[in-house]
Amino acid sequence: MIDLGKLGVVTWVEGTTVRFRIAEGARVERGMLAKVEDSGRRFIVKVVDFRPESLLSAAEVAVISSKADKGERVNLRDKDLRLYDTAIGVIVAQIDPDGEAHGPTSVPSIFSSVEFLDKDDLEKLKLHTGDIPIGYIRFGHDQVDMIVTLDGQRVIPHHILVVGGTGAGKSNFGRVFAASILDTKGKYSLVVFDCESEYLLGSRPGEMGLAHLPLSEEYLFLVTGRVNRPGRLRVELPELGEVRSIPAYPLKMDVGRLKPHDFTLTGEFSGPQEELLWLAYKNFGEDWVYSLLTADARSIYARLGRLTAVNTINVTKRKVKHLVGDGDIFCRECDYDLASAILSMVAKGRVVLIETPFASEGEEKLLATVIAERIFRSYEEMRKKLPDKWVTLPPVLIMVEEAHRYLSAQALGGKGEVRENIFSIIAKRGRKYKVGGLYITQMPSELMEAVVRQALTKIVLSLPTRPDYSMIINHSPYLDEAESEIKTLDRGEAVVVSQPSGFRFAVSIKVFPYEEYCSRLIEKQKASQLIQKPVAGEEA
Repeated sequence: MIDLGKLGVVTWVEGTTVRFRIAEGARVERGMLAKVEDSGRRFIVKVVDFRPESLLSAAEVAVISSKADKGERVNLRDKDLRLYDTAIGVIVAQIDPDGEAHGPTSVPSIFSSVEFLDKDDLEKLKLHTGDIPIGYIRFGHDQVDMIVTLDGQRVIPHHILVVGGTGAGKSNFGRVFAASILDTKGKYSLVVFDCESEYLLGSRPGEMGLAHLPLSEEYLFLVTGRVNRPGRLRVELPELGEVRSIPAYPLKMDVGRLKPHDFTLTGEFSGPQEELLWLAYKNFGEDWVYSLLTADARSIYARLGRLTAVNTINVTKRKVKHLVGDGDIFCRECDYDLASAILSMVAKGRVVLIETPFASEGEEKLLATVIAERIFRSYEEMRKKLPDKWVTLPPVLIMVEEAHRYLSAQALGGKGEVRENIFSIIAKRGRKYKVGGLYITQMPSELMEAVVRQALTKIVLSLPTRPDYSMIINHSPYLDEAESEIKTLDRGEAVVVSQPSGFRFAVSIKVFPYEEYCSRLIEKQKASQLIQKPVAGEEA
């Protein structure tokens, strides 16, 4: 009788690679974890691929396949000795008799037994000890009842890269991650630019969003065109039969509060054009953007003392107009200081949700640049001038969807002059100041190599194209044998690499479906509020 806990027997070991014969009737899938016990040591092995073993001659294969093709019965003599399946695995951890898991320093003996991994073994890998839940451990396409968490304190400053093809589940992951940050009650801050209006209430009727979470009334800060003045937005939730009151601020910023570096840090301007912006600011004061946009090039040329070419003025005017838009977001004399309002909320540990469904590409880029620049400079100055206060600030993560638009070689100047933008600066220097980037893209092959390397936590969803998964594999630890798994992932399945979280291998996970996760958090947060609510007759 076959032992239900047995998966097979080790037949070969080389380096950290283990090959084992799969036991008859055992179910082994790519991505699953198994254990091999030998001489008091326990080795954790991740299955990465399969290979059949055949001792049949070419003539025997020809005869047998011909009979099978004709539907004839095939009787293979000593089949279990001459034809069997093997699995190829990688040793990802070694658990010594004291129960401590570390990198493998030895290998199991040949003919050692390979068995299923139980819950106690999984717990020793410490994949659940962080504070930002993202999904379940996955064996093949089946999830295991153990949650995988990231360590926010270490992960956020060292950046997160989320990659996946169309329909892989990037948006679902973004909402799950935002909900987990919200649930930390101010421990971390997150800034989300939502160009599709899918984070607050979901992308379609009946779905859930961040507004469904009770904590949203305190820890969510909404920037939206739904309100005309700072205050609270009343949000009806028919799915729950409840109403939320969300802190909200208009999607407006006085153009007079913009400085030249807000434009130069988009990476859109050449050296002479940047000089022109500073000249205009020096000569026209707070009205410099309006003056650039409304005055003709010849007039500006004369007012600036003929210090720049007319052609440069014309090109710069077009670029500024593209970024500022028609005044829907960047308005004149509207007196809104959006950047300062957001910075105040970030310092309090809020999830800042910025809805931009009707913004142009230029407006999106300028708005994202202005907000990211203000946050980065504030944290940088605080650390240098008031380090005691800086220590108390929550780590902040700035989510950038379509990251290739900001962090590709083309976005930063192509093969010629490399022009820094605020996101490339954060990618290189943000970790020193507790400012991280959450970069989401379906085209990682377009990103600068340095950005891929510097993101120490990677969430790899399904990536079917070789250039994209090759870029990730080549610049990440633990992914050398993950090509087959990455290509065969279903929607919502991912491979996670996170050295800051203490993960010693590429962890296969099933990301929480947002609706399911949201429902669980709602119950948890309501229970917490009931516990904190004083009993009648007691002092509050």
